Amino acid sequence: MSLSVSRAAEQRSGAWLGTLLALGSSVAVGSAIAATTALTEFPIMTGQAVRYGIAAALMFALFWGRLPRVSTAQLTRIGVLGATGLAGFNICLVLALQRVDAGVVGAVVGAVPVVLALAGPLMARRSPSMRAVVAAGIVTTGAVVVQWSGAAADPVGLLLAAGALAGECAFSLVAIPLVREIGAKATATYAATAGAVLCGIVAVLIEVPTARLPTMGESAAILYLAVVASAGAFLLWYAALDRVPVETAGAFAGVVPVCALVTGVLLGVSESSPLRFVGAGIVGVGVVLAARGTRQVSTAGSP
Repeated sequence: MSLSVSRAAEQRSGAWLGTLLALGSSVAVGSAIAATTALTEFPIMTGQAVRYGIAAALMFALFWGRLPRVSTAQLTRIGVLGATGLAGFNICLVLALQRVDAGVVGAVVGAVPVVLALAGPLMARRSPSMRAVVAAGIVTTGAVVVQWSGAAADPVGLLLAAGALAGECAFSLVAIPLVREIGAKATATYAATAGAVLCGIVAVLIEVPTARLPTMGESAAILYLAVVASAGAFLLWYAALDRVPVETAGAFAGVVPVCALVTGVLLGVSESSPLRFVGAGIVGVGVVLAARGTRQVSTAGSP
């Protein structure tokens, strides 16, 4: 009996730690979005390549000698992760923003929790949890309220936004087997490396004529994105996926636009409104529902 109680307590502790890690990752990404306002004039893919490169170098330095070797199959998956969840996401996002309003793109990408709540369990050959789907729907509704601008969008722009949504989901779904096999630290490090290489290739192909050194402000923004929104957020997110189901972690993706809103308002680069803060409250309700569901699943799953 004591062993059963101890195991149940350990499972609950791991689940709560997983939710806190997912929350921390989303807060890191959301707070860093305001930093991108300093990069509007800098070559986009070049900036992403440098950002991921710095993050990869930092993690290699931190985990030197502790990163496992990868098999050919794992290396292929890392390449797919970099091509879809990092390079592909950024390319679709940039192209979408050239055609439609940022609020429209944000609202489409805000559907990440719902996609993960459905696709995650199906990929693991289990039925989606009704609680997780409902929580994800609430989070997505709140995220749309926070970001939606009411602007019209053309079909191509929406398709590109959907591509960004797919890339954002792939960042988690493609990585899950890697996290299980080589760990969160190695997955984060190798993913950043793949992203740096692939974004660098795209930058060489399309941005060489506009290449230049970043200004002091741009350098600070790139460094912040590398350390906080890449190295830090990647490590926290993949550590969360090692402890909680992807549908639970996915609910915290809705925290990103909320943190972006709060940070932007504090820095004077975003406009606030009562409706947007109502949306933030809706996101909070969905996140709490998802977190409570994790605790109940952990308790129920203990012998």
